[in-house]
Amino acid sequence: MRALLVIDLQRWFLEVGSAEKKSRVSVLLQKTNELIRHFEAQGWPIFKIQTVHKADKSTWNIWALDHDVGRLIEGTSEAEYSPEVYVARHEEVVTKTRLSAFLRTGLEEKFIALSCQEVVICGYSRDNCVGQTAIDAYEHDFRVILLAGEAMLGTKPEYGQLMLASLQRRFGMIPVSNQAIMGTAPGWLKAQTGNIRGVSQTHRKKKAPALQ
Repeated sequence: MRALLVIDLQRWFLEVGSAEKKSRVSVLLQKTNELIRHFEAQGWPIFKIQTVHKADKSTWNIWALDHDVGRLIEGTSEAEYSPEVYVARHEEVVTKTRLSAFLRTGLEEKFIALSCQEVVICGYSRDNCVGQTAIDAYEHDFRVILLAGEAMLGTKPEYGQLMLASLQRRFGMIPVSNQAIMGTAPGWLKAQTGNIRGVSQTHRKKKAPALQ
């Protein structure tokens, strides 16, 4: 089974920041919606991950507590998912309070219950929550982890490139196109690459060209 993780496409992440970042949001949303519709059509699991905190500070991380700066507070407009993100019939919303979608969310148990061994990850931001979730997917022994390169955005291009370089060097993960993701069935990548988690060197060269 293949599952889609859509990470943190909330209003504050997409509407606040540099003009350069915001100029890329429309493409991010278009490519993400393309994947959501594909997974919906296939009947595969879709998890929309959101970061939401309590106003009483009980969920805040150390930095937020030390600086007394709270963001994405429950019930505020900035914590809302972007209204431009397509809503699938069978999607599930998972709330997190840290970078990784796996930390204290029960996501691993949901994947196990659904017999999911392949994970497609998209969303915001490439250098923080998307990257950390990809690392944790590897640490939780998911066999195949695909980074939806066209449906990801970073806080800054240079930060995103540093994360992608680290994911490739340490875990063999590279961003691939929506076409490559939608053109393959669950189990295909494992058959091509043996027992490697992530994307092997052979796959990089022959099957799913990396995005630059």
